[in-house]
Amino acid sequence: MNKIIKSAVTVLLTAILTAGAFFMIGPQVMIIVPVAIVAGIVFAVRRSFLSLVCFGYPLTFGLVSAYAGYWEVADYERTSPFAVSMGIGLVGVGLIAAGLWMALPSGTARGVAEKSPAGDSLKAAPEG
Repeated sequence: MNKIIKSAVTVLLTAILTAGAFFMIGPQVMIIVPVAIVAGIVFAVRRSFLSLVCFGYPLTFGLVSAYAGYWEVADYERTSPFAVSMGIGLVGVGLIAAGLWMALPSGTARGVAEKSPAGDSLKAAPEG
């Protein structure tokens, strides 16, 4: 996967997951957040970058809180709770983007010798 496609996929999936934070409005937040945290722990133990996505997803709710406060309270965007909510939400978006960027394939397989057009291995053969 070249970098342009990887960037497009990362941005698209990050936007979808960030917009999905609206699904946490209501009592379902009591299920979504613990599942995301447990999944993040499982992925962290497996040393996967998807753990960043799982830990970042609940934090994106900060953007929803800032959005709701902006429409409900006059001059809310000038308060420190708005700034804190935006900060927490943007950290979540950053974690999601970083996790997706690192988890998506880069187009090269690890541990596999690169081949030249002639079929010869470009890596040096072990001596001995």
